[in-house]
Amino acid sequence: MINPFKPIFTFVADDGENIHMDVEALRDWCLRTSPEVFNIPLKYELAATFIPENVITLDRVRELSKRKDLSPIIMAKDGTITNGAPNCMLVDGHHRFFLACLRKQTYIPGHLLEEAEWKPFQLHNLPSITRDQLRRSPLLKRNY
Repeated sequence: MINPFKPIFTFVADDGENIHMDVEALRDWCLRTSPEVFNIPLKYELAATFIPENVITLDRVRELSKRKDLSPIIMAKDGTITNGAPNCMLVDGHHRFFLACLRKQTYIPGHLLEEAEWKPFQLHNLPSITRDQLRRSPLLKRNY
């Protein structure tokens, strides 16, 4: 059984398909294996959706803004391509992404994981939820 207080990344696609990941285990894997860090271009239009979509809290952004060093975000390629570029999910680092936009940065350091790297952390047999249910879900505070 999955701990209800364990942070799980959930992505709800346009067609309603859900992707759930054990984000803490994925983050730990990144810390242990040190996959390459890229300068990932920021998308300000994406960050602008984070507050109305209940993706971040401003308290956490303020807390992170006081730190000197922030760990790289984690992006996961979903195996599809649009306009010649891979489609990716921001799996870990929404608050850091938002903070980088507030700071008017152009790029943010991040891991860009291939499917083979993140798929082992995908969780199966969880109930599917809608985007509206996801939006109404509480955010769990992390200690990193």
